[in-house]
Amino acid sequence: MGRNQPSFRFFLVYFVGVLSFGEAAPLDGTVLQRLAAINDGARHEPTRLAITLCTGRPAPYVEVLMQLIHGFYPAIYEHGAGLYIPAPYGFKWHPSLTPTVHMQLLQLHSLLHDTLEATGRVYFQPGKSASFSLFARPGVSLDEVCREAARLADQCGDVFLVEAGATCVNVLVRGLDKAEGVRWLARETGIPLKERAGVGDAQGDMPFMQLLGWAAAPANAHADVKQMAHYTSAYEDGQGLVDILVRMREFVPSVSERSQNERGHNMPSL
Repeated sequence: MGRNQPSFRFFLVYFVGVLSFGEAAPLDGTVLQRLAAINDGARHEPTRLAITLCTGRPAPYVEVLMQLIHGFYPAIYEHGAGLYIPAPYGFKWHPSLTPTVHMQLLQLHSLLHDTLEATGRVYFQPGKSASFSLFARPGVSLDEVCREAARLADQCGDVFLVEAGATCVNVLVRGLDKAEGVRWLARETGIPLKERAGVGDAQGDMPFMQLLGWAAAPANAHADVKQMAHYTSAYEDGQGLVDILVRMREFVPSVSERSQNERGHNMPSL
């Protein structure tokens, strides 16, 4: 970011699940168009809000979504393991993903494949290489998958974290999550965490939401997420996101006023 641009601006960093009703469900085209219009405005007026993504989804999915919403700032994929950079076009792995860790990921993938996938108990979500998402086959419980994946991960030492989500089991590099991804994004862009806003719906979003200057949730977010959010929309999913974008203007002044007092910068407009 150039030094002649205002250093105070809000990013809306949100979880991709907010845009749809779940795996394989249609995206809301009207919402995507709204987000694209906001980013178009921010591209030509640097003091306006810009929107980027923070998600556990793989890089190709994030790249397509960023194209749909006309995103031009880096976006986080694979739970903070990587950054998609629209311009100049490229991808970047988190610095903690050393060659040794990449080799351990390959070793664990082989163990998970031989023990769980080859035996017909799970399938991998394609496209991920710095984390794994395991979906249980019919008749196999997520608890069973989680226990077995944790046992296999332990064979690699204390490198990996295994956790069960609503629809799959995620295997992550320990210390790499959405919160670390947001910290990394702040370092890469030079925009402080407290000058960002976020939207999330799942418990796994809470660590990154707690780092930001303002956080919101749609109506169908987990109860714990709604409890910590500054604002909870009366609407679900994409319509909740649109409502949050509108209502955010009512809350931004209190945050930006604090930033003005600390740094002497002007408030951005939506």
